Amino acid sequence: MNLNILAMKHVSIILFLLLFLMPGQSKAQQEPMFGQYMFNVSVINPAQAGGNNANQWGVLSRHQWLGVDGAPETQTVFANFRLPRRLGMSVGIHHDRLGPEVHLQLQTDLAYHARISDNFNISAGVRLVGSHLRANLTDVPNVDPNNPIFNDDLSSGLMFNAGAGLLAYSDKAFFGVSVPKVFRTQMTVSDSDFRKKQATHMFAYAGLNIDLSDEFLFIPSTMFRYVDDTPIQLDLNTVFSFRNTLDFGPMIRTNFTDANDWFDAVGFLIGIQFLEKWYFGYMYEYPLSDIQNLTKQTHEVTLRFSWDTVRETFIRSPRFFL
Repeated sequence: MNLNILAMKHVSIILFLLLFLMPGQSKAQQEPMFGQYMFNVSVINPAQAGGNNANQWGVLSRHQWLGVDGAPETQTVFANFRLPRRLGMSVGIHHDRLGPEVHLQLQTDLAYHARISDNFNISAGVRLVGSHLRANLTDVPNVDPNNPIFNDDLSSGLMFNAGAGLLAYSDKAFFGVSVPKVFRTQMTVSDSDFRKKQATHMFAYAGLNIDLSDEFLFIPSTMFRYVDDTPIQLDLNTVFSFRNTLDFGPMIRTNFTDANDWFDAVGFLIGIQFLEKWYFGYMYEYPLSDIQNLTKQTHEVTLRFSWDTVRETFIRSPRFFL
């Protein structure tokens, strides 16, 4: 059998053993990961809640390493609302799958936006999170029928956590930092030795809104990701927006673990505003790591609907990020 096909067939078992059944405690990236973070930054920062000058709801789906059995995939449904007294609220449901591991998360964010000058706002947000982790071990091809590990499914039960974030923004620039889950709670499964500790995640991101002409905007941005015991990542995005209708541009993701292999992925995105209130976005990523020997495809799509709010208008921030 071709070695690539064999690796793809059993990659779900490999991923599971590495990220879920490691002795003692297992830690990995446990927050939703999207290339199109600028389309819904409230996923990673509760301070973004209510930062738009319109209400929004939408869906976003990421399919990583397409064609590899057990590869990561994430779907999310989100909504972002303006409230009275300069408050904002957002809600999101996230469904993550990695091999036999399924993580379901519900989050609710509340943020307050304060004007500190004629052109600048700051906001602070808090988050409440409920999550559930399940390992469908009986779905894993068992190469050893006598191995008891794969005879039963595992469930963590309902877990709770909280997060916080800050955001500073004007009509030309923004900067945000967040810790989506503050407490390092430990997920345990009854009648098993499995323990999975919540890793510390920290995000920092910034961007500019630069007028190139009456019709073109240039929107460079960057995002820094830190997760315990995993490679530090930096995303660099450049987006050109034509008449606030068509968005396009390249991206690159780097890591700082291996000085000889800093580049993790490259890609591009395209977004289209249509029917006034609807927005469709698509991103393609090409891996530069060793996974490219198995697959060369990661796809991400989003669909968003916006409607006007009668609430007080905050300083208009770059529409592409808020």
